[in-house]
Amino acid sequence: LTRFAMRFLALSSGGAIPPRGSGDGKRGATDFSGSRSGAVTFKGAAPPSGASQRPAIFKAAYTCAGLGVVGDLLAQTITRNAAKKAGQDKSAAGDAKKKSSGSKSNAGDSPDPGYDLVRTARQMAYNFVFYGPAQHFWYAALASRFPTAAGASLAANLPPFMWKVFLNQAVLGPVVVATFFGWTMTLTGRAKEYPQKMRDDAFPALRRGWAFWVPAASINFALVPLKAQVLYMSCCSIVWNYILSTAAAGGHRQGATQGKKK
Repeated sequence: LTRFAMRFLALSSGGAIPPRGSGDGKRGATDFSGSRSGAVTFKGAAPPSGASQRPAIFKAAYTCAGLGVVGDLLAQTITRNAAKKAGQDKSAAGDAKKKSSGSKSNAGDSPDPGYDLVRTARQMAYNFVFYGPAQHFWYAALASRFPTAAGASLAANLPPFMWKVFLNQAVLGPVVVATFFGWTMTLTGRAKEYPQKMRDDAFPALRRGWAFWVPAASINFALVPLKAQVLYMSCCSIVWNYILSTAAAGGHRQGATQGKKK
């Protein structure tokens, strides 16, 4: 009866069922200790691996989603400021020509289209659904397959470190570019243009990404602890989101220009 009560308390409180018996056994010892308030503590009972993974995966997902929002808004801000400056320069040059010819200048500027929040929402959803969880499993797999010792020499840690950097760029980079372009093209109703998009913009985006990610990933694998690697790389993905956003927008503009020429 006591054993049944202990199991019922464990299940009702969300804990794991402790191993049968107390003391040494094939499944390990379990210590049942009580307190003055009557609470029971189970020592040695670990939660299931699947349940313990869920909070970490969710944290990686929403962290990456939030930083994706920051990265996309930053990309849009930089693009808008550059376009605004170019428009002002063009307007100033036109006004100077009109003044020299004696004609009146146009005082009004082109209206600011504002931020594309739908695009930001697409980026956030992609990071939450795929990018964040994928990074969680990817870096855990790399750490398990290519472990590095904290107190080992640089020569001993160099091979696994180089493998991590190489695989990060040779595998994860192309997967992210391909899935991001597919995600964006599908949600914008341009899924048929996906093959041409990959041919035109995939390699330039990867090349820009390699120039940034190789030193960033080197710092990540060499200096950042495993628990902080997703957060660190998510912060770095602000720059990566800018690269992807400008690549997608540039490809869309090029496609529109080619369509007008035809």
